[in-house]
Amino acid sequence: MTRVTAPDLELWLTTYLRTALTSEGHSVQVSNKEPTDLSLPLKQPLIMIRDDSGMRLSHVTFDRSIGVSILAGSRMNDKPANDLGRLVMSILMDDAIVHADGSPIASVDWDGCNGPYPVIDDLDVARRYGTVGYIVVGSW
Repeated sequence: MTRVTAPDLELWLTTYLRTALTSEGHSVQVSNKEPTDLSLPLKQPLIMIRDDSGMRLSHVTFDRSIGVSILAGSRMNDKPANDLGRLVMSILMDDAIVHADGSPIASVDWDGCNGPYPVIDDLDVARRYGTVGYIVVGSW
């Protein structure tokens, strides 16, 4: 039997989201890591994608839960984070993601989609968080 490996969804999604947001004129940082030296105020909004894994569904498919953090604005000025959060989640939940070049995503799992909602942060920044569920295809 051929070994099948789950895709590097963090790498693919950070590239996809960065391209989508840049093409719409947004200047943002998109990464899978939060910088250890985060300095405020942010020079540009920061979006982090985290693969929280999930179950294997078949020999070639996997269930994946993705966590998305959006940092922008400040506690008293949260509109930038709210607006960007809604946009980011709409891009990641759009069925068009399945048809994007090189997409490992077979379908969006609507039961795994939630947010964005506010998260309290010790820093003076507005943080929003959401989750997206995907069914993905591995590689061999």
